Amino acid sequence: MGDDELIAGVLFGDDARDLLAEERIPLREAREALSADPELRERLTTGRDTFLRDPAFEGVITSRLPEHRLVDLRLAAAFAVVFGYHLLLVRAWPQLPWGFAAFAVAAYLAVLAIACRIGYRWIAPLRGLFRRVGALPVEDLWRVYAVEQIVWPALVRYVEEKRTPPDSTEFTYRAVDGLYRESPSATPVITGAGERLRTAVARSETGAIALAGHRGVGKTTAIRFVAGGVLGDPDRPPLAVVASAPARYDARDFVLYLHALLCKEVITRTHGAGQPQRWATFARLAAPVRRRERAAHVVRSLLAHLVAIAVPVLLGAWAWGRPPLEFVTDPPPLFRDLTGWRIAVLVLAGFVALAVVADLSAFAWRAARGLRPVRPADPRLRELRAVAGQQLRRIRFLQTYTTGWSGKLTLPLKSEAGWTRSTQSAEQQLSYPEVVDEFRAFAEHAAEVLRATGVTERVVIAIDELDKIAEPEKAQELINDIKGVFDVPGCLFLVSVSDDAIVSFERRGIPARDAFDSAFSEMVRLDNFTPDDTRNWISRRVLGLPEQFVCLCHCLSGGLPRDLRRTVVELLDVPAGQQLSAVVEVLVRRELDRKAHAFTGAARGIEPSPERSGLIADLVSIPTVRGPGELRALATKIDSGDGLAALRTQAAAYLLFSATILEVFTDNLTRDRLYGVPGGEPQLLALARQQMAFDPRVSMDLLASFRAARGLAVE
Repeated sequence: MGDDELIAGVLFGDDARDLLAEERIPLREAREALSADPELRERLTTGRDTFLRDPAFEGVITSRLPEHRLVDLRLAAAFAVVFGYHLLLVRAWPQLPWGFAAFAVAAYLAVLAIACRIGYRWIAPLRGLFRRVGALPVEDLWRVYAVEQIVWPALVRYVEEKRTPPDSTEFTYRAVDGLYRESPSATPVITGAGERLRTAVARSETGAIALAGHRGVGKTTAIRFVAGGVLGDPDRPPLAVVASAPARYDARDFVLYLHALLCKEVITRTHGAGQPQRWATFARLAAPVRRRERAAHVVRSLLAHLVAIAVPVLLGAWAWGRPPLEFVTDPPPLFRDLTGWRIAVLVLAGFVALAVVADLSAFAWRAARGLRPVRPADPRLRELRAVAGQQLRRIRFLQTYTTGWSGKLTLPLKSEAGWTRSTQSAEQQLSYPEVVDEFRAFAEHAAEVLRATGVTERVVIAIDELDKIAEPEKAQELINDIKGVFDVPGCLFLVSVSDDAIVSFERRGIPARDAFDSAFSEMVRLDNFTPDDTRNWISRRVLGLPEQFVCLCHCLSGGLPRDLRRTVVELLDVPAGQQLSAVVEVLVRRELDRKAHAFTGAARGIEPSPERSGLIADLVSIPTVRGPGELRALATKIDSGDGLAALRTQAAAYLLFSATILEVFTDNLTRDRLYGVPGGEPQLLALARQQMAFDPRVSMDLLASFRAARGLAVE
């Protein structure tokens, strides 16, 4: 087999097709690139004589061995079934009637075929391996080695090179995939913080882990990855419950809410019949409508079948000259005295009968598949599902029990005497400690049963959006109130908290302790994307975007994942084919317009004063400023004004940042000029963008250092 045939054989395989389709690379383009690769050609030429001495060749042989399974037990069971059936058939053969004997022989052949198929599945690959290795077919071994050790790695390298952003100032890209919504099957970008979270989750079976970071950094995404098994074992994801922290909370109601969510998820995961029954409100509302639609469909099908049968009956009655009722109850000989019309009626009746039988058979098959028996669930799971349903009903309703008795006695002279007695007991609301105890007991029992039955190894309960509580004291109070449920054996709690929480947590060991220090066993901080994280994230969603535009998006967003998506979406709104400077002008101008409106709105909320009026006059002029020089001059003017220092510094920092972006990202910017300036790395621009939300003065200092290293004007 020639080298071109080897390359073509790899490219036309399913794995290669899926890999190229994922990256939107045409098959012809990949084939031409690999065929023209001199390194690949050289390895294919020189490797034929030396591949038998390559240590990797042993891996090629062992990869062809069948997997170690209970093959001996399967073969023994197949042989035992065939042999036992054979003895049974020989013993019963003299007493079998001819009909049962024919059926027994057919069943014997079926059992023998099944046993042979089971054995062949294991013996065939082993026999083929021994045949290839024993006879030393060097050409076959070379083909396997070349495909796995030479051609496939070359294809992977080629795909990685295509994924690497090209060096160009022209706005081009090959395709967009998964940008506007996350695909469940898409490979996620696991950052350094994600790896730390994976390690923390792997070593923690009980307790609480806090996810810290400012808004938009990806805490909700991290929780979703843990719940889906991405940061763990995707084949056995945990039983996960995700709850959003309320802005106004009551600790008792929130724990009851967690309890109800856990009950619903337990019922879902322990359902024994195929697809789990979700507790979806829409599904419950749609069920009666679905039943009515199915009944209407059955009625329409029945009427259609009756009409289809009535047509050949009426035609037959006309063709044979009899009334329709008599034609059905006492049919004449249909195959005597045939004429052309009668033959046509018989053919039509045959087609109608065939269609009706096929339709009814399909309906019966679908009904049989819907009613097919399912593997019974483990008794422990059925018990757990029943307990979860009982707990859920108790949470939802206040139960009332009434018992009593009554009686009546009739006396003479139409006199009556009676008595009655009844008792009524209403279940009182559980106190908060009782609510916590019941939740802990149920969660511990559920985790133990699910682990013992092999459903999942852990239960994960996530509390998201705690950082959105406006007052940090309220968030600490909520954590302090519910931390009694955090140490349930077998349950891991994930809680998203604010940056203030991690500062408090890192002060542990100092006499000043707070709720965060005492509640969490570990805290993981999620940071903004690094340039490599941004490049990896964009390369999976916008294929073929040049490096200059990837770096531009990183700087404009500051590496914040939420803003990065928004920036890339805005970038794709710009028509392709334009140069870098034109694209930068559009993006910066849009952002300046929005920021001018925001700054002006913030200034108008301040008490009127001459300083405020002067600042507003400068802010409303931002959309009319053109060029980086005018932006720098306006930034200096705003920053040097009197009064409203905080707002002035914010506006000046953003204007200086925008001017720097316009001056750096020009049409003559190459990859070397972008990253080859010591002290002027683009990451400093991203850091300056991040600091605008915390300390604009620090942002301006970073911009000054960056501009000095780049040789740009420093005011």
